[in-house]
Amino acid sequence: MMIQNPPFVERIRQLNLIPAEDIARLLGPKQDGLRLFRFLIAQNILSRRDASQWWADAFGVAWIDLPSSLFQPEVLKLLPQHLARKYAMIMVYQMGTRTGARAETVTVAMANPSDRAALLEAERISGRRLSPVCALPDEIQDAIDIQYQDEKELREIDKKAMAMLIEPGSGEVSAAALEKLAGSQAMVDLTRSVLLLAAKEGASDIHVEPTETHGTLRFRIDGMLQERGRLTKEVLIPFTSRLKALSTMDITELRRPQDGRLRLELTNRSLDFRVSTVPSVHGEKVVLRLLSQINMREVPDLEDLNFSKSIYDQIRELILSPNGVFFITGPTGSGKSTTLFAAIKAINQPSVNIMTVEDPVEYRLPGINQVQVNPAIGMNFATTLRSFLRQDPDVILIGEIRDLETAKIATEAALTGHLVLSSLHTNNALQAVTRLIEIGVEPFLVGPSLIGIMAQRLVRRICENCKESYQPDREMMDRLFHWDGKQEVLFYRGKGCSQCKNTGFSGRMAIHEMVTVSDEIRRLVIERGSAQQIYEAANRVGYKSMRYDGIKKVLRGFTTVEEVNRVAPWD
Repeated sequence: MMIQNPPFVERIRQLNLIPAEDIARLLGPKQDGLRLFRFLIAQNILSRRDASQWWADAFGVAWIDLPSSLFQPEVLKLLPQHLARKYAMIMVYQMGTRTGARAETVTVAMANPSDRAALLEAERISGRRLSPVCALPDEIQDAIDIQYQDEKELREIDKKAMAMLIEPGSGEVSAAALEKLAGSQAMVDLTRSVLLLAAKEGASDIHVEPTETHGTLRFRIDGMLQERGRLTKEVLIPFTSRLKALSTMDITELRRPQDGRLRLELTNRSLDFRVSTVPSVHGEKVVLRLLSQINMREVPDLEDLNFSKSIYDQIRELILSPNGVFFITGPTGSGKSTTLFAAIKAINQPSVNIMTVEDPVEYRLPGINQVQVNPAIGMNFATTLRSFLRQDPDVILIGEIRDLETAKIATEAALTGHLVLSSLHTNNALQAVTRLIEIGVEPFLVGPSLIGIMAQRLVRRICENCKESYQPDREMMDRLFHWDGKQEVLFYRGKGCSQCKNTGFSGRMAIHEMVTVSDEIRRLVIERGSAQQIYEAANRVGYKSMRYDGIKKVLRGFTTVEEVNRVAPWD
């Protein structure tokens, strides 16, 4: 797509970012400003974000970051997909609601906001006033590919594939028909639609589950599995085979579990999946983990993670310590990596040498030296950490401590003047102490090196679009609080709406518990004190349970009691 943008070109000329002859060559006879724009990014003369903002400013409109934008489904459908592609535009959201005959203004992302004819045509078709913002053509193309996917399209492709399988006259499915379908365009479309629908809905995992009569598609969204469609039993077989082929697995092996990787290329980015198969009673079950849902996001700031003030203040103090180990604990998928990188981001500056060892590298931060482990060549956490200590680090982030050797190096690094941040799999903060000793780290290393431990779990956030307040019953209040019955207490919940697919929830947040290691706790660890003694010592320095933090967030209207009950045990 060619777009002229003279004000952008003129700004580049005035700033002398590249020689005038290079600008003329890049523009060409058609004065294609996009070629110049892409060159500036490719040569690292401008960051993609800065260049995009300059590009939009030149059109006199705002820039929108489409990959991180939330689309309103009812607004998206105002413009048919074929017209969205024709005009390189996509409806994003509408402020307020439509009342009576009055149409609220809809924000529309356009590759060329100066195309007045396209804007007027879209207004005519949608029946709404449109407010244009600017996005890049490739970002709009990716957004159209993802956002126009729905369950209805999956059902239609499934019916089309099934029709291809039925032999005319016999009404039966032949082996030849199955083999033909596996390589057909219908199966390519089905695979692409399932993967794109998962990306659209922000799923972390896709479960393809065979049953006796059909195949079930379930997406894990905000930590909970939700059914998103069914496939005919006959279509499920070639669909599973295609997923295995794309993941470089052996499609003839049906008896053993297999693992692989799959990449779906879009215009501007790719969707990466980790794929696992296991044989079940009714056929192979496939689970795909969508890795690029993490990779496409920016690292949040600590202030954006909804910490209570006391915990936030403790984290800030700990990450400014010159040395020591700070652990974040919790099960897989509890947001430990996000919190670790938000902490690293808060202290990232040119005067600090920060090195990370990860498996895999999830977030990418400029100014930080990140290393991916590679066990195939003997490059594990322990060997990488040893090399780090010769690289003059100030701060070391270890993605996860899994074994004794890594744990010992981490504690020794903390005792020799380094700040070490890492994660552990434990149920609560205090268990991290006993966990380190159980895997073999000597108490005389654990006690002096630890400076803090934080545990966290993810709970679903109440959907802001359908949020309502209610008064909890007396039994619930008596169980949660010392309550005299005089003061009114309100809880909140989501009624369910189209934006949250009638779940009442949209997005997730963490609840936390923090232990700052005091001299008394350090002495108890060295002397192999009991878990109860350590717990009592933690209480004396202000320890509050994860459930306490969860109930505070219930009262603030972020989440529900049921969500806190789901992830945090009663004290």
